[in-house]
Amino acid sequence: MRILIPFLLAGWVHAADWPYESGTSTHTLEGLKCVLVVPDELSRKNLASLAIILHGSGGSAEGMAHAMAPCAGLGYIVLAPKSTGDRSWSDADMKAVERIVAGLKKELPIDPRKVHVAGYSNGGWYLEKLAFSDAIRPCSATWVGAGFRGGRVADWAKKELGALALAGADDPNAPHALATVTRLKEKVRSAECRLQPGIGHNWPDKLMPYMRWWMGVQEGRFVAGEDQNFAWSDDLPEAKNALLGKKKGGILVYFFDKSDKDKPEAKKLQNEVLMDPAVRFFGNQLQCVKLEKEIFADEATELGVKTTPAVVVVTRKGTVKKRIEGKFKARRLASALKSVAPYKKLPKN
Repeated sequence: MRILIPFLLAGWVHAADWPYESGTSTHTLEGLKCVLVVPDELSRKNLASLAIILHGSGGSAEGMAHAMAPCAGLGYIVLAPKSTGDRSWSDADMKAVERIVAGLKKELPIDPRKVHVAGYSNGGWYLEKLAFSDAIRPCSATWVGAGFRGGRVADWAKKELGALALAGADDPNAPHALATVTRLKEKVRSAECRLQPGIGHNWPDKLMPYMRWWMGVQEGRFVAGEDQNFAWSDDLPEAKNALLGKKKGGILVYFFDKSDKDKPEAKKLQNEVLMDPAVRFFGNQLQCVKLEKEIFADEATELGVKTTPAVVVVTRKGTVKKRIEGKFKARRLASALKSVAPYKKLPKN
């Protein structure tokens, strides 16, 4: 019998002092073989996140745990269960996962508001059982090589759940991944899809850095300047050169400073405004440059930037079209980006 009371009073302690060892280990929980990846340090004062990943048809818990292991370095506990069936999951398996999560929340310092669920292929087709589970109530759900095909969506998801679908561009399931956005529109807090070019029904490894960053955003993490909404460069002169001779286009420039970590407006810019669908649609048509103001002081002076965070929209001729500092609104930024973007009409979906 484990005695857990002493741990409730602990500060930072090694994972060896908890019921599950640090690193990767295998256990049988609620009748399912489970692989856990536990960070080296856990704390009741700074609760960990939990990431649950369901394997695909014929896949393994070990394979999924390995794919998600980098999350442990970011403070996530990774749970990768194995289905009872040889190739497929079942509703009974999903209920077992719910009970496993409930048990882990009691035994480990997990923040119940920072639970993430993901499923690859066959695991993705069953993911809705966890994504909209009232017992788990995750803050994010990621369909990989699959998508949401419709069905019940919990009422709380509209304010609490972010949805992401990832797939290879040549994956037969890519249409389901794309349709996830439409099917969950206005039913979840946010929904988006990303496709990795050049691959079929395979794990989209090049999209994993984005997925990990996006998961952090869904639970409220923020590091000034660590933004993956756009394919940023740090070369303003090169961005200007890329527009030479072009009839349309412009530059989106984002200035940040390390001190922005304590500014609510900086977090809002990265975690909300730059994630807005209209901002992304128009911004992705432009050259995107992200600069730390202290290092690129000359560029900041050139564009009239006095404080951070700041966003500057520059025309293809190099003149400032719009400069926004301090207070950010998605509609205002989208309008500025639209003014220099080649394509002005938003897609219907």
